[in-house]
Amino acid sequence: MSTGYRNYRTLPQEPKFLHGTPGSIYILQNDGLRPGLFRIGATRRSGVSKAMEFNRDMQNMLPGSYECVFELHTKDCGAALDAITQKFSLCRHGKKNLDFYQLDLEEASNTIMSIIADINNLAIERARSRQQHAPELMRHLLPELPDSEPANNPSFTQPPPSFLRKAFEWVAS
Repeated sequence: MSTGYRNYRTLPQEPKFLHGTPGSIYILQNDGLRPGLFRIGATRRSGVSKAMEFNRDMQNMLPGSYECVFELHTKDCGAALDAITQKFSLCRHGKKNLDFYQLDLEEASNTIMSIIADINNLAIERARSRQQHAPELMRHLLPELPDSEPANNPSFTQPPPSFLRKAFEWVAS
């Protein structure tokens, strides 16, 4: 029997939607959890607004309130979050879809800053590469100059004499 709701495992994860999208990587701290346990994520908005969203969420069963303790803007927040979660995979705690990590805040922020710097440099290099290749890619948009007059062009066949004679004379002149 189907209820019309998709299973949570089939729903796409947020970072897949954020690949190539500028945004912010944030670290949130919840005062109701043990010290050193942080939530790391990505958003197109700010980390403070994400913390307020989690605090307002009635389905959030965690005690305490969230506070944004670190936030950094990146040119590709999906790739940055993937690299960060891969780097901190051994420090992960809790359920798979909850991104909680047992970390030292200063060490985590330094690692995140270096990952984001690498990803921003890569994005800048890709943008420069696109700008260099743009004229080649847009070559088909340039107007083509005719090699010769239509009457002298061997691939051009004249229409029958009574068919759109005025239009042909206008184009040929």
